[in-house]
Amino acid sequence: MNTPNAPLLDAALSVFLRYGFKRTTMGDIAKAAHMSRPSLYARYANKDDVYAAVLERYIRQTLSDLQQAWTSCSTLSEQLDCIYDVTVGPSFQLLSDFPDAADLIDGMETPAGKQAKANITADVIGVFSDLLAPFAPQLMQHDQTPQQVARFIEQSKTAMLHTATDQADLKQQFSTLKAALLALTR
Repeated sequence: MNTPNAPLLDAALSVFLRYGFKRTTMGDIAKAAHMSRPSLYARYANKDDVYAAVLERYIRQTLSDLQQAWTSCSTLSEQLDCIYDVTVGPSFQLLSDFPDAADLIDGMETPAGKQAKANITADVIGVFSDLLAPFAPQLMQHDQTPQQVARFIEQSKTAMLHTATDQADLKQQFSTLKAALLALTR
């Protein structure tokens, strides 16, 4: 997803990953983006706005990558595996590789972060709802809609990232989610 701000947002992402949300400054971001602080402030009012833009760009790119991966899948099981391979696994690895980045979740509690989180959560649920739409009759047998199950998937993914102790534990948790979803769609 190339935009005029893409290089700036890529630089900001690297800084947020290195220092975490709380320790990152606008000066750090400007330096990493090879721009002056006034130039950065001309584009974004504050660190919260930069973070929100980084978050939205990262998630939208991940969703695009996921939808691209789904084009080579022929079953729901394979598509669920792609959710793990493209979103859950890499996100967990990113948080493991950059321990100071764990406080990036805190950045979602700022006003700009909350708005970005709401926007991307709606996008993710929409994409997952579309994936599950062909299974609406099976889901209705369990009093569930594609939107409800999509929301559950998104909430489960987030919980896994917080509770998994390592990659093996993460894979086990996702495997349980996958088994439940496949059972619901039979």
